[in-house]
Amino acid sequence: MAFLPRCARGSRARPLLALTRAATPRACPRWTRPLSATPGPASAEPPPAPQGVLMRLLGPETAVASEGFSNRWAMMVPAFTTHLCLGGPGFGWSVLSSAIVREHGFVSSAATDWSLFDVTMPMPIFFTFLGLAGAAAGNWQNVVGPRMAILTGGMLFGGGMVVGAAGIAMHSLPLLYLGFGVLGGLGTGLCYTPPMQALMLWFPDQKGLAMGCLVAGFGAGGLLFVPAMSQLMSNFQRAPTFLGEMGAVETTTRAGVLYAPNEMGEMVAAVQATSADLAKISGDLATGLYAVGSGSTGAAEALAIAGIVYAATLSACALAICRPRAGWLPAGYVPPPSAADSPSLTVEQVMRTPQFYQLGVTFACITCGIYGIFSVAKGMMSEVFSGVLPLLVTSGFTSSYLMMLSLGNLSGRFGMATLSDRIGCKSAYNIIIATLIPIYFTAPMLVQQVVSTESPLPLYAFIGTTWLAVFAACGSISTTPAYEAALFGTKNVGAVHGRMLVFNSIAAVVGPNLFVKLRTNDELSAISRLLEQVDPTRFEASFGVPPSGAQSLIEAKTVTVSKLMALMPVGTPDPTPFLYDSTMHAMGGLVLVSAVMHNLIRPVDPEMFAQPDAAAAQPPAQTGALEGRMLGSLEKPIPEDAGGAKRL
Repeated sequence: MAFLPRCARGSRARPLLALTRAATPRACPRWTRPLSATPGPASAEPPPAPQGVLMRLLGPETAVASEGFSNRWAMMVPAFTTHLCLGGPGFGWSVLSSAIVREHGFVSSAATDWSLFDVTMPMPIFFTFLGLAGAAAGNWQNVVGPRMAILTGGMLFGGGMVVGAAGIAMHSLPLLYLGFGVLGGLGTGLCYTPPMQALMLWFPDQKGLAMGCLVAGFGAGGLLFVPAMSQLMSNFQRAPTFLGEMGAVETTTRAGVLYAPNEMGEMVAAVQATSADLAKISGDLATGLYAVGSGSTGAAEALAIAGIVYAATLSACALAICRPRAGWLPAGYVPPPSAADSPSLTVEQVMRTPQFYQLGVTFACITCGIYGIFSVAKGMMSEVFSGVLPLLVTSGFTSSYLMMLSLGNLSGRFGMATLSDRIGCKSAYNIIIATLIPIYFTAPMLVQQVVSTESPLPLYAFIGTTWLAVFAACGSISTTPAYEAALFGTKNVGAVHGRMLVFNSIAAVVGPNLFVKLRTNDELSAISRLLEQVDPTRFEASFGVPPSGAQSLIEAKTVTVSKLMALMPVGTPDPTPFLYDSTMHAMGGLVLVSAVMHNLIRPVDPEMFAQPDAAAAQPPAQTGALEGRMLGSLEKPIPEDAGGAKRL
């Protein structure tokens, strides 16, 4: 018997089984203890896994409310605050990108500054890793509990902001992407769902209210982040060294970079500030030449402070949040029949339906434009309108515009979710699409009206229509989970929505990239047209080379539209306000694609619900995977038509 594996030795009652096990030693689990003379159920159980110090302090057992605690409204505070922290940096990123695109030049972009594409990318990276973390960490969050999950996510989130700030200070683009994009996105994904799961348990009778408050926190994050960052950057910014007026000091160009003498007589890299450039920034500066690298926008310091505050706040929320004890229910509440009893498709079945992909493409095409607008909102408002209405469209005005869009984000999630409860998800989606198409295609017309009339009225119309676009498109985010429930059943809607978020991540990448690429192409085309019209003598006197040699100057950001407009005759039309026309048309085209795709969606074949897989037992849907259906419980039956099909 010496050759038998350990789990077979000592078994006197079943020697044949022992020999069989000896012949197949791989069947013996590593954790199986030797069988005793009287085998019992305990002999087949694994030993309890040892818990580390962190699990003993922050594990799921520590996040259960005590016997005497029943104030469920107190749990709303840490949950709401968590989402308030998470929602700011992503949707408020353009308040930072509009500054760090000129971090070295300060008054305008220098040759060593990052491009608009470079500084826009942290936002799509952030949202991409948010979705990846949310999809991949669901089981881990259930194992470690809400406190450990939020604390870990908070450290990643706040630490990512600090690492991103170091990237700005060291002018390291990979470090900025790693910090703000990767770590910040991962931290947000880890922190996002635990507050939802906790509130769903505390408010089984008011799930719509609970989820609505969390959506309010996430959507309102930009309302806090944007003014806070603007104030911090204003406190830490340092004005650059003024070298003199253009034409009053000797200048030269080397490899496309403009140089001018400083007070010591040394030739240093310089940038030219025109009145159009100064209209986009805060501060009282004169037009002329400024030394590159002598000033600071204060973005690095502001982001570092925000990261520290966020990490501390999320840590406090992690320690404060808890779940109700087992069996707790609000006074007078009787749980309704579970929605899981209704017919539902499995996730595998859903992935084989054309409706899933039709809805996903529709969802992505709708949200592409909103991610694009949020990625450049502050800079777009400044570029398009500050030259026409410089006294109105100041740096503070553009920040207020970004805050208004954040308010539209918040309102849309509430409003469209409420509307879809009344008229159905398909009709709500039709209203969203019908709202977005005319907005995108008429936006360039409103810009033209501002330029031709120099009146603020069409400007306010532009602000109102883009706010409405954000309202409608962000409403699709809160409506989509209910749409999935209507199509595929409610039982596995959490897992299905996790797959659907892949399309949201695609939109978060495609939207900003498309905005920046099209805008950059329009800018280069405008520069080419102006170079054909500029006086060659004046151009060479300013930049040291003829217009035919302007390519190196363009690549070094020495020649821009605003610099060329300073050399053009009075009355030459400024193409700057129209740099985003093609992006608006492209977004309108994507919404047209969504209209066609959405029209193809039909109810799922009822026979699929009768297949064995559809009735198989499934793991309970994780409530935390839902961002939508914030107003109205998923336990509410989906209305059916006379034929028994789910009403869309």
